[in-house]
Parts: sequence; C-alpha cells; structure tokens
Amino acid sequence: MIGKEANGAETAGLIGEGREAPEPGAIRRLHRKLSRGLAQYVATRRIRAKNREPLVSFTFDDVPDTALIHGAPVLEGQGARGTFYIAGGLCGRTEPDRQLISSPGCIELHRRGHEIGCHTFSHPDLQTLDAAALSMEIASNRAFFRELAPDLVLESFAYPYGRSSFARKLQVQACFRSCRGNRAGVNGGMVDLGMLRAMAIDYATDRDRVARSIDGAVGCNGWLIFFTHDVAPRPTWIGCTPQFLDAAIAYARGRGCEIVTVREGLRRIGALPTREGSESEARHDGR
Repeated sequence: MIGKEANGAETAGLIGEGREAPEPGAIRRLHRKLSRGLAQYVATRRIRAKNREPLVSFTFDDVPDTALIHGAPVLEGQGARGTFYIAGGLCGRTEPDRQLISSPGCIELHRRGHEIGCHTFSHPDLQTLDAAALSMEIASNRAFFRELAPDLVLESFAYPYGRSSFARKLQVQACFRSCRGNRAGVNGGMVDLGMLRAMAIDYATDRDRVARSIDGAVGCNGWLIFFTHDVAPRPTWIGCTPQFLDAAIAYARGRGCEIVTVREGLRRIGALPTREGSESEARHDGR
C-alpha cells in the first residue's frame, strides 16, 4: 500500500527492473511515473533521528566551478563545510552557461575539509538504467575519485535530477550511507536514508522561504538539507548568489542550528557510530 513502508523486494518485483518494455508509450510513461512515486514516497531505509539540536546542511550538485570559487569560501567564512555531489565524467566540461569543476578543484575541496558525494559518473536519469548500467556508473565514479585521492571515500549519494525508479533506489541505497533526492521538506522523526528530503535554493527561492524552512527545522528539531548548483554574482536559474548563500547560513546559525556536512548529519541523527566523525569534520562542521 502506497503511503506505508513496503517490502522492497516485493514492490520491486511488482514494478519490474525499470527496463524499457515493448509496450505502448502511454503505459510506459505511467509505469515510470508510478515507479518514481514509489521511490519518493515509500520509505525503504528508515531510521529514527536522534539529533540533539536542529541541523542544516548545504549541498551542491554537479558541481559548477563557481561552487568552489564562491560557495566554498562562503561556508568556510562561517566556519562550516558543505557536501558537493560530483559526477566525475562531467569534470572540466564547458557548457553554454557554466563551467564544471576540474579534477584539481575536486581535490582542493576535499583537502579543505568539504565532503565529496557521488552523483553517478555521467549524470544519467536513473529511471532509464538497468541494474548493470547503474553498477557501472557507481563503480566508474568511485574509480575516478580513488585515482584523484586514495583517501577520498564516496559515502553520500544524490540522485541526478532528484529522481529514480523504485528498483534503482533499492540498488543505490545498498551502496551508500545515504541517498538524497529533491523532494522538499525537513528530515525528522522517522527518516528515509534511501531518499533524504532537500530544499532547492534557486532563482525561485526567496529569503522568506529559506527562513520559514529553517524555522520549521528548529520547530521539530529536524535536519534541513539545502541544495543548489552554481554560486555566482549572476547565477543560472538553478543557482544562487554568494550573498544569498551567506545570508542563509547566517540565519541558520542565528536560530541555533548546527551547520553540518551530510556525513556529519548522519552521525548526529544516529545513522553512523560516533567514532566515524572525522577529526576534520569535528573542526569544520560549524560547531
């Protein structure tokens, strides 16, 4: 029954492996929509959050080089660190409205205490992949970062485009400590580590909305995860300005929130043993 936690294997069997099937286009689209809805709303890896204080994380997807140039210094200026979900196959790519982060830039983020998360290798829509293709995407991205920095371990995942089929959700959540989507909301009470909720910061986001979201996290002692892409004086429609990011961090701090990476957030809610909090994050998680 949708709305309650379902047995993952049984549900995955009902909706299949997400492969293209010889069926009419309308039925195929309906199948994908149902599978995507199951992935978003059916909790598959639940944990009761045990954090003692409200948490806020700032995350960046893809990642444009401006997230390193402008975003990282804004966080660091307030004694915090972020989580950067990177698809290795996009590194160094030039696109019409943005330049993607370079390999040396990835290493720099890591050395400065930020968390590097997995965003697959080539940024495909997971609904279009079978199990073998997704396994290759994950393995390729891990190999890419292992070559860049042997001590860099990808533990956190963000779904490209914020979505997945149910079968691929079950597959990817078995490979990472957490998986983040783009369904807005605060993670509190019973949290689904297979599809962490997150709020976009983009052209349509105003400061009042950010403040209300942070207030909501404070009110329920929850964990609010923000995500954006580029951080620039003239951002794209999926990015924000450095001033906007700085104001959001300052407001969260002013409301008594701890600014943490996703990995540290997992530790705070009890999803990781205390000993897994690294010395680097103990220094840089915003405490």
